[in-house]
Amino acid sequence: MIGRKRVVRKVESITLDGTVVDLPPAWCFTIRCQHHGEIRLDFAPWRRRGRDDLVTHVRDAVWSLRHELVGITLQGIFQNLATYFWPFLDDLEESGCAVSHLSQIDEKVVRDFLAWLERRIAGGGRRAGQPLSLSAKKNGYSALKTVLTNRMKKTPESVSAQLRFPKSPFPNINRLVPKRASYSKGEQSRIVAACNQDLKRIHDQRGGDALSSAQVLAVHLIVLALATGRNFQGLLELRRDSLKPHPLKDREVLITEKRRSGSTHVASYRAQAADQGAEQEQILTIPTTVGNHFRWLAEFTRSLSDEARAEERDFVFLWQVPYTGRHPRSTRQGRVNRFTQVDARNAIADFVARHGLVDDRGERLLFSVARCRPTFGTNLYARTRDIRKVQLALGHASAETTARHYVSLPAVAERDHVFVGQAMVGWITSADETKATALAADGRIPLQNVHELLSGGYNTVVARCKNPFREGGEVCGKYMVCFRCPQMVVFEDDLWKMFSFYNKLLAERNKIAPHHWVKTYGWVIKTIDNDIATQFPADLVEAAKSKARLTPHPAWAVSGAAL
Repeated sequence: MIGRKRVVRKVESITLDGTVVDLPPAWCFTIRCQHHGEIRLDFAPWRRRGRDDLVTHVRDAVWSLRHELVGITLQGIFQNLATYFWPFLDDLEESGCAVSHLSQIDEKVVRDFLAWLERRIAGGGRRAGQPLSLSAKKNGYSALKTVLTNRMKKTPESVSAQLRFPKSPFPNINRLVPKRASYSKGEQSRIVAACNQDLKRIHDQRGGDALSSAQVLAVHLIVLALATGRNFQGLLELRRDSLKPHPLKDREVLITEKRRSGSTHVASYRAQAADQGAEQEQILTIPTTVGNHFRWLAEFTRSLSDEARAEERDFVFLWQVPYTGRHPRSTRQGRVNRFTQVDARNAIADFVARHGLVDDRGERLLFSVARCRPTFGTNLYARTRDIRKVQLALGHASAETTARHYVSLPAVAERDHVFVGQAMVGWITSADETKATALAADGRIPLQNVHELLSGGYNTVVARCKNPFREGGEVCGKYMVCFRCPQMVVFEDDLWKMFSFYNKLLAERNKIAPHHWVKTYGWVIKTIDNDIATQFPADLVEAAKSKARLTPHPAWAVSGAAL
């Protein structure tokens, strides 16, 4: 029976005799995580500028948290503090306010750190020269808060009595952070072509130029991610018994685990047809199904199982870490270890560089296994147009999560929605065409366009448009930006529709944060009140407002009683 597994989050320290100790560690120590292997943390470089007391408490906090957090999380806390908080302390000291003791960190220092993050410019990566991303700022603040919260619990006498944390410094971050974009058709084609090229080299029976073990694992990781849509960590933690037989002979079951929730996900995939002849099997030497790729990879790493640690022998993604000489203190080189996320990212970066993969803009492709999941969801939705099937395939609890974060509507669907909306609005509204000649008399709008405007052909969901067509023949389907667009036209007949939209925006005030509503919708209300309504007689405006309150336009009807 497949059930919910117990999640163990403890990380043990390494000692010479293998026992677990809780003595205060040295400035440099290594922890062994059952999920991420050995992680070395060195706090000695942080002791400059007389910050021994502060570094001691940070070190002890990280040591204490090894029983609560997994190794990669502790490493993330270490890196975020080194990247953001310590440079902040340097800048603070240069301004004449040195912080070298834990007791000096109070609410003002925390707020100053948040303000410093807002001004910080990224020094490298995709956002080099730009302000830090919202996720980077949140991670930097969360690392500091985690350490300070631990000290408040363990050694409250060492913490300032004035230490307070701001309430929700990053509100609605899950909505504000853009979702992971799926790969385009062109990008997918280039990635798949590169994988096929490497698979031919891997399965070349003539023994040509062989790939390194890291590249072999990276190629199969990419193939499985594109074919299954599974999570990055779930694929790396595949075990040798993860592939099970299915009651139907032409199907196989792949079981993956999600460590954070302790849940398992079961998905069935097509198996190789049972009636394939031996002659055809000899021709198809490259695996063509998820099950065949999994079996080949399991056999490829089987010889390494005996050399791996007892707790890691059952994993499929194993490799022998090569000697590079770049990290002389490393204890991993020459040993058989699990293929970690860091190893996978490095190998995938080499894969992208080796094939010269580029994105649709011609720049180097920043490949991420995490983007394969929304790519899988988008492709499945394009084939089925059924969000429920995508939800089941991705293992989500609700279809809303799938639609919001993992499925991007194809261009065809967006075009269909625009045409249907315009057809409905054009059917509901009408206007007197005798005004066409008068409107076109000044020559600003062609007569044909005026006829279209008055007949409802260029109607939008808020007013009308002089020219809704973009370059290339695409139809503009946006309506929020209409109030800033010079193509927008408002007739007397449109006031009812526009003020229905006006009331709809007002009704949203109780559903979202006030400052977010003002930032998103406030400027539209101001434009209607100050720039549009003032161009019409007051009696017409009041009549349109009253009609919109009592019988709102069907496109903007507010659920419940009339406003």
